[in-house]
Amino acid sequence: MRKRNTDNTAGVVKIKKKRNRQESQKRILYAGLEVFSEVGYDAATTKMVANRAGLNESLLQRYFESKAGLLCAINRLCVEALKNQKPYPPQKTPEDEIYQFLTRKLKHENQNVDFIRVIISRSLVDPELRNEIHKQIDFSIDSYLKERLLSFRHRGMIKSGVNIDSLFLAILAFGFAVGIMERIVFKTSMEDCMKRFKTFSQNITKGVCP
Repeated sequence: MRKRNTDNTAGVVKIKKKRNRQESQKRILYAGLEVFSEVGYDAATTKMVANRAGLNESLLQRYFESKAGLLCAINRLCVEALKNQKPYPPQKTPEDEIYQFLTRKLKHENQNVDFIRVIISRSLVDPELRNEIHKQIDFSIDSYLKERLLSFRHRGMIKSGVNIDSLFLAILAFGFAVGIMERIVFKTSMEDCMKRFKTFSQNITKGVCP
């Protein structure tokens, strides 16, 4: 009769390897975020990232295949961080809600302003990377704003005939124009961006509120 194998060593080794892999990937991702932000995409090398992470360059190639693959993975990491962020408390008026939404996104984007600038500039010259970044865009991250706008309309604080989907997209578009194009590309100050958001919130609610 064959003896049953009760040795769990193999299982322990597999778990340890998985943990080591995840830890190495995490170190490479954060090292890549720092290096890309500091020197830009063209000047950054996989060797620089590996050195910053304190790991062998071959691991970067194994986990992310290329520099472009690493850039996409870091962007995915940033998107996931946004998903995990808790929404701010609901505001009392549509104007305050829109202003709070726009300024919160601006502050989050400002934390990684140099990296976002790298993503934008690289996407302009690399169609393959641009398509991959486009796939990572997730508008559901901001869906809570649409739900709050619907609630305002239900309570009569937004006119009944207002199309909430169109209003939602208009707010996102203005946030992109100021938060990404003006702040990140043209380096407009945070103070000026927030002033524009305030004016926009006041003007748009004059049109959609009773």
